[in-house]
Amino acid sequence: MVALRYSYYKGDIFNQKKPLDRSEAFNRSDRARIGAHNDCFLAGIDDWGTYSHTDLNIINKQKAFLHLDNRYVVQGGEVCNPSQYDNCPNAQKELAYMRWSTLNSFPSDGKSILADWVTQGCMDNIKHRLGYRFRLLNAEMSNKIVSGEPLALKFSIINEGWAIAYNPRKLEIVLRHKSSERNYTLLTKENPQYWLPGQKTTINITINTPSTLPSGIYEVFLNLPDPSKKLSHQPEYSIRLANEDTWEENTGFNSLIMNLLVKSK
Repeated sequence: MVALRYSYYKGDIFNQKKPLDRSEAFNRSDRARIGAHNDCFLAGIDDWGTYSHTDLNIINKQKAFLHLDNRYVVQGGEVCNPSQYDNCPNAQKELAYMRWSTLNSFPSDGKSILADWVTQGCMDNIKHRLGYRFRLLNAEMSNKIVSGEPLALKFSIINEGWAIAYNPRKLEIVLRHKSSERNYTLLTKENPQYWLPGQKTTINITINTPSTLPSGIYEVFLNLPDPSKKLSHQPEYSIRLANEDTWEENTGFNSLIMNLLVKSK
């Protein structure tokens, strides 16, 4: 994706003032790949020209556009100079409303603002909620199947972050045979890019298992790897869920803490 310094240019470039909707999201068009970069966040009423006017009504309209458009594109930037707007309550409100994913931690002129956020007590929350933060709420699954038969799995995820996973992601179900410790990966059609901030998403999956799947007891994992072949098996590029005691650091898998009994045909 590309991030524009002045986000209102996007409407001029494409002669389209409406924000992206779900039907356009992630379709690889130019409009679907352009997000926003605020280079002087909270520096003044218009963030040093980030918004096209100092009239609050115009600013609020441009922020409302970003609130909707940024459901499907990246929003990033950095702080600049201190101002009356950079206190913790307002900073968190603005970051959440515009669905921020990235914030420069080494701004040239705004280090005192970041230090103030530490003193005021909101920096940890900002670190946790920039971008996406997926937490598993519950999961249900067949507890036994015959190899070659479909596996039914239902689980709910809440995105407690302020933004989306704006780059492509896979969702895989990984079955690990408890005796042999061999992993069997089942690729789903689910797209985690649509797990929107502040929303609970329930996923129902019915997926075929290999007819050659050996009998035995299996541990069950969710894996959200990078789709690149070079990165897909590197755990540091997989998404870690926000739950405790579910992450496997050496694989990048997230355990459902459930077992599946498989019988051969």
